[in-house]
Amino acid sequence: MGEPKVGKEVIAQLVRKLGSAEKAAARLGIRPGLVQRFLEGQSAVPDSVLLKALDAMAEPATPALHPKSPPPKGWPVI
Repeated sequence: MGEPKVGKEVIAQLVRKLGSAEKAAARLGIRPGLVQRFLEGQSAVPDSVLLKALDAMAEPATPALHPKSPPPKGWPVI
């Protein structure tokens, strides 16, 4: 497992980025209560969860388009 403080901070940043512990938990594929345990320092963040969180942090913060919605004006149609 990685450094406990680093894992806790990455999870906290992900929660801020996504707006809630529930959204972060859904993105990581874990229960919201476990995210809370990570944030409170009650549990260490496993490497597999830390890597998923880092991947999520690296993703752009743009809202996803609905698959059937047309592209925004000015965007090329591919």
